[in-house]
Amino acid sequence: MMLKQNLIQQDVLDEYIVDLDWSPSANFLSAITGSGQVALLNMESDAPWRELGRHKHGVNSMQWHPHERLLASGGQDGKLTVWDIASISTAWNQEIGSWIDRLSWSSIGHFLASSSGKSLSVWSVSGKHEHIWCDHESSISDIEWSPDGRFIASTAKGGITIRGYGSVNSTQLLEWHGFPIKMAWQPNGEHIAMGDEEAIHFWKVETGEHQPLFGYKSKVSNMSWCSGNRFLATSDKEDLVIWDCCPQNSAKEELNDLAFLVSQNSLVGPGITKPILLKQHRGDINSLVFQKNGELLASGDENGEVHIWNLQKSQMPVESIELDYPISKIAWSPEGKHIGIGGTDGTVSIFNFEK
Repeated sequence: MMLKQNLIQQDVLDEYIVDLDWSPSANFLSAITGSGQVALLNMESDAPWRELGRHKHGVNSMQWHPHERLLASGGQDGKLTVWDIASISTAWNQEIGSWIDRLSWSSIGHFLASSSGKSLSVWSVSGKHEHIWCDHESSISDIEWSPDGRFIASTAKGGITIRGYGSVNSTQLLEWHGFPIKMAWQPNGEHIAMGDEEAIHFWKVETGEHQPLFGYKSKVSNMSWCSGNRFLATSDKEDLVIWDCCPQNSAKEELNDLAFLVSQNSLVGPGITKPILLKQHRGDINSLVFQKNGELLASGDENGEVHIWNLQKSQMPVESIELDYPISKIAWSPEGKHIGIGGTDGTVSIFNFEK
């Protein structure tokens, strides 16, 4: 299957694109920049990008509410802001007083989690400060609610802490004495993956069973699960590595042997298969993401190359895009028809795809 790409819009914001995120309806694309700008593009009009506001010094994280026209952003100025897109105004904001690193809405949308240094907070959708934990061993590097919205996971030195919230009162530590960078829940909630300075780690959440996979050449800072739970895409700067966690007809698949990449003792992933190595990129890989409800994976690098992969069909890209700026962030629209590609120079390109 080959795709036909169409560039439908390209604009330049004021600085490095830190993140891109689509609204649940796909009517809006939001962006945050290195200068602190929070910007919004209405895909249903011809209007240009609109600045919602700014965080002083920079903005680190943003995320759309899963069901409402609410966009949360957190910055280096210590401000947590939730924007009401229906009225293009501030729904509420809080002065936390210290650098906000990560944000995560629960899947139901009742709660927003934020991390700041060693502290993890939970807020109601109306802005009430519900809870705070300050017992992490180091600064928190990532946070994410479980797919069912019952647990909030946070990573810091020592591993991943999973806390029940609401009707669930429990705390589980998935222990690892390294320095975690990124984590991602499997969509069905059965496993959680974490990347650190030289490896990825898989845990079976129910039992705490741990499987480390060493051998990456640099920090594992990018990872994304496919919606069907089967593939986990990961990358350090040089290599795009795919783990097949639910192999089908694995005896017939020709998977690349990563003996040079992964230690001999760690060649088998959670699905009892060797990983797939995709070597199409010629520059450092800065972003990768699966479609939210599809089978396509997009990856982008410092040379401006974006490759679209269908791992069910081929280990070669089904489409490639060459842009004249280094890629910093990629985001698929919820229905998977559009893709936003942000750059280190502030450029945002929007493509659609046709089969």
